[in-house]
Amino acid sequence: MSAEAAPLVAPRRPRTWRDHVWAGVRWALVVAFAAYLWAAFVHTEFNLYPLYKNAGRVHQVMLDLGHPDLSWYERDEQGRVQLFPPMYMPPPEGQPELRRLDPRSGKPRPGTLPTLLSSMNETLEISLVGTFISVLISFPLAFLSARNLTRGSALGRIAYIATRAVFNVTRAFPPYILAIIFVMMVGTGPFPGVLALAVHSIGMMGKLFAETIESIDIAPVEAVRATGASNTLIVWFGILPQVLPQFLAFSLYRWDMNIRMAFILGIVGAGGIGFLLDQYIRLFKFHQASTAFIIILVAVTLLDWASAALREKLG
Repeated sequence: MSAEAAPLVAPRRPRTWRDHVWAGVRWALVVAFAAYLWAAFVHTEFNLYPLYKNAGRVHQVMLDLGHPDLSWYERDEQGRVQLFPPMYMPPPEGQPELRRLDPRSGKPRPGTLPTLLSSMNETLEISLVGTFISVLISFPLAFLSARNLTRGSALGRIAYIATRAVFNVTRAFPPYILAIIFVMMVGTGPFPGVLALAVHSIGMMGKLFAETIESIDIAPVEAVRATGASNTLIVWFGILPQVLPQFLAFSLYRWDMNIRMAFILGIVGAGGIGFLLDQYIRLFKFHQASTAFIIILVAVTLLDWASAALREKLG
């Protein structure tokens, strides 16, 4: 090969003491990470032997989960439908003491399937109300926390800082922590779940709304302002047409997320199907727990398809 055809190779730079130091630092970091990973395995008591030792118990649990309880009425061991216990109605005032059966007694007890379907409906209602409240509150606050709308005056900058602080604080705490706090304040039930989702979603929705407003095209806004329109008309005709489709898409996406969060909130007493699922697992009622899993999976899948279709149509 001729000298002219030989490839040009840049000379290799000699290694300095700094190169050796950085190489040693990198190897030290790798060794430190490996040691920490090993310590994490030890501290978390990672051990596959209990799974092998309790294979029979694991098999029974999986067998129970594979046979969901789809009963519509509660039945006893002989398969007879269980009825509400007889209840006696007090006699009207002034009437002799006669023991009369309450006509409402004797109705069949609802089984696992209707009970879980009712709880699933409660979960959807918790997520819907919490999302709706958060949208109502974060929608006006988003205009006060958009930098391109508030940088013109000192009052606008104060409003920007204050609303951004509200958004940061409300989304700093996970929903289940908020649910625990609200359960302690107002008791168990769906109401603390609604409050937890609403408070947490205000911060998330407000941040998304504000960033959407900050990315608008300023030309339509200036065109509306040039006509002498008021601030309300500027927002109505210059800003809302640009941001409203994204606002609706974000709201649907947030509702989809809140549905999943509502399952977890039920575990801490905030209502919904999560509460029953937690009780079934604690009492080792895996047939009923399997039914809850199926209902949750079907509901989440259907709502995910519907939400994706609506967001696609919105833009």
